[in-house]
Amino acid sequence: MDVRHFIIKKDETLLDVMQREGAFLPAFCGGNGTCGKCRVQFLSDPPVPTETEQTFFTKEELDAGWRLACQVKNRGEEELDAEITVEKRMDESSMAAESAFYGKDGKGASAKNVRKPDISCQGTETSEGGRVVAMDIGTTTLAASLVETATGQVTKTVTSVNHQRTFGADVLSRIKASVEGKGEQLRQCIREDIRSLMDGLGVSPDTPLVISGNTTMEHLLLGYSCRTLGVAPYTPVDLSLHPSGNMTILPGVSAFVGADVVSGVIACGMDENRDINLLVDLGTNGEMVLGNCDKMLASSTAAGPALEGGNISCGMAGIAGAVSSVNIICGRPHIKTIGGGAPAGLCGSGVIEIMYELLKEGFIGADGRPEENFLKNGYEIAPSVTFTIGDVREVQLAKAAIRAGIEVLLREYGTGYEEISHVYLAGGFGQKVNIRKAAGIGLLPEALVPKVRAVGNSSLAGAVLFAGNPSLAGRFQTVAESVKEIVLAQNPLFQEQYLAQMVFPQN
Repeated sequence: MDVRHFIIKKDETLLDVMQREGAFLPAFCGGNGTCGKCRVQFLSDPPVPTETEQTFFTKEELDAGWRLACQVKNRGEEELDAEITVEKRMDESSMAAESAFYGKDGKGASAKNVRKPDISCQGTETSEGGRVVAMDIGTTTLAASLVETATGQVTKTVTSVNHQRTFGADVLSRIKASVEGKGEQLRQCIREDIRSLMDGLGVSPDTPLVISGNTTMEHLLLGYSCRTLGVAPYTPVDLSLHPSGNMTILPGVSAFVGADVVSGVIACGMDENRDINLLVDLGTNGEMVLGNCDKMLASSTAAGPALEGGNISCGMAGIAGAVSSVNIICGRPHIKTIGGGAPAGLCGSGVIEIMYELLKEGFIGADGRPEENFLKNGYEIAPSVTFTIGDVREVQLAKAAIRAGIEVLLREYGTGYEEISHVYLAGGFGQKVNIRKAAGIGLLPEALVPKVRAVGNSSLAGAVLFAGNPSLAGRFQTVAESVKEIVLAQNPLFQEQYLAQMVFPQN
């Protein structure tokens, strides 16, 4: 437990104060009181619990002073003192997320794995000693690799959570926070995370950086206004490949199809292949690209953070103690945790597996409704780790959004499952998930299962390639300009498919 003291001014919440002072408490719902993650314990004089807090805590916990920071608000005239302890399951700043990229041969990628195009473009200038840091700024996690430019090899990789999560789990909540005047706090938050990663790599803060990330994350990093990102026609300030201080910012396609997608396309070689391939990044935003060197379509769907453990009652990042595998045998759960220690919560792969097992065992119906044998308080996976009907709903929404997006891209492209050569499943979650069980809940089509290749962090891999070979700039620009976005929010077929995909398959 971490003991802290805060002064809450009039009309502020405790979460507001903690955000301003750099106490990065998880708040996946952006302070709306729906995720229950911003747990704090008052050491004395706890405020009267709200109705929301009474749904998240037992009477014993409330009596012990447990509250939600977003629900503690100063509605009086005088400043309030709050001496609290902050619940810490573990140090997530040193999380061991999967950040490698695996090509067709199963080997990690380096700049030397990619053919150099016959173009001459300016890119990142190397620092003394020929080292550049490639970095993926994800909504949930961050990853950085140190690249030796002489060889294109990665010598070290470090990862971290994105502490902007205290402002919300998804890009829409971050955009909202920025528009409401918290843009500079968000910018300082991500820059502090970057400094920590640079320290972890053992390099100075002015070492050249290649940045890949979704459009919102790049805007928040650069201090750009996010006002036009959150309203139609969703116009970014800058999508180009350009320098900013010691950083090279990789290009994106649109407000919701960013540089992370462009990097993934290049890392997987989709832009140089005549075969039709599908790239799916199962992160908070659910980006996907379908096509080949002649034509590529892309889309992004708001899958939410459930597939990364967010918005799940006992969800957590994929770090030590997270339940990553679940099998129900003879009515009893058999689990595996990351690191093999005591279970502390559910990470994304564990969420998929328990969902599949509950469907298989008949605890949950095809429509997502609980059967009689599903306990009111949820299914206990381990002591203090349960999966609730609210969690089922979060998975249902996420899987429907992803699957509907895939179906729309296939229809718009004019192709079918049989014509797809490979499905590249990107992201740390994609590297760990049980593909058979993911298809078993309808997240992926059964027909594509044999074609799936989990490739890991393709966004970071693209940044690594650029860091080792800046002449790839022209290729990045070409991909960013040639990919056509299918805006799902304006697509009638997506609405139809989304409702259809809410139903789980019968196992």
